[in-house]
Amino acid sequence: MAKQFNIFGDIVANESERWFESDVPSSTFVGWLAKQEGDIAVNINSNGGDVAGGLAIANAIKGYQKGEITCNVLGVAASMASVIACAGKRLCMGQGAFLMVHNPWTVTMGNAEDLRKDAETLDKMRDSILGFYQGKCPGKTAEDLKALMDAETWISREAAPDYGFDVGDYAGEMKAVASLTRRAFDSAPAAAREFLSAAKPPAPKEEVDTPPAENWEARFKGLSAKFNDLQKRSAESLNAVEAQHAAALSARDAEITDLKSQLEKSAKDLADATAKVSELSARLEESTNALQAANADLAATRDSLQNAVDKAEELEKTRDMLTAGVLTPAPEAAYAEKMKAAKTPEEREALRAQKRAGKIK
Repeated sequence: MAKQFNIFGDIVANESERWFESDVPSSTFVGWLAKQEGDIAVNINSNGGDVAGGLAIANAIKGYQKGEITCNVLGVAASMASVIACAGKRLCMGQGAFLMVHNPWTVTMGNAEDLRKDAETLDKMRDSILGFYQGKCPGKTAEDLKALMDAETWISREAAPDYGFDVGDYAGEMKAVASLTRRAFDSAPAAAREFLSAAKPPAPKEEVDTPPAENWEARFKGLSAKFNDLQKRSAESLNAVEAQHAAALSARDAEITDLKSQLEKSAKDLADATAKVSELSARLEESTNALQAANADLAATRDSLQNAVDKAEELEKTRDMLTAGVLTPAPEAAYAEKMKAAKTPEEREALRAQKRAGKIK
């Protein structure tokens, strides 16, 4: 007959973290498993517990080479207990038993960077857990299983094949029921919640390795010391949080003061820049007016120059005509007088045209 180990409580990393008699330290299981040979049955009725402790148990089961390990879910294998259940060579579930899969969670505090690091760590834990589920769900992708974990899915024995889980029927006596002791799951179906109120069964008749009886007086003193230590650590954490809060407020006040100074400087710089822009605008307007006046003077100079050129041309023509005997001084004087009397370039051009046409002598 295969030797058996019962996981009928919360999973913790080691003996020092036990709070209740039902807690199962991973160190206890790994130490027990190292001494075994042949086939083994791991009976599970647990609401899960510490991720690192659960992974230690699951990896020890997966790495066992002296026989085959069958994981039997007698009542509930929730959270990390469901990971352990999927680590064995075979996964069996009793009638009415449940698996519950969900994302790992934690309690944390700190600044934004601390929270981001914790979130990244939880994602890595989720990815490591997925590998165990995929071992019992060959037809499901990682994304399919992530969706089940996101939804905190409760999976009954009867529905397990519909979710892709390869499970067998538990053949032992079905007297073991759920003994969830410390956490409640709001999304658990009614059938699963019934296990929460069921009484813990007596130990099975088969040979089972269990931890030795506890010295309750020493156990109580140990728990009392742990409680006092927890109170002390809580007070220290609260003081640390208050100190961080005060430091953050002080830093924020300094930032606000610095920002106010920067805003005041920016407002002064803006006022100075506005004054400079106004001054430059006025100077630009003055320059524009001066340029327009210079353009007008240039136009007048150009007209005067053109008039001088025209006069020079006319005088040259008149000289040639006088030399040739075509004109006499009197008519030329009349033409010169008319040119002198002309007020616009247009009038002067008309006189030149008449001159060229021979209408003016």
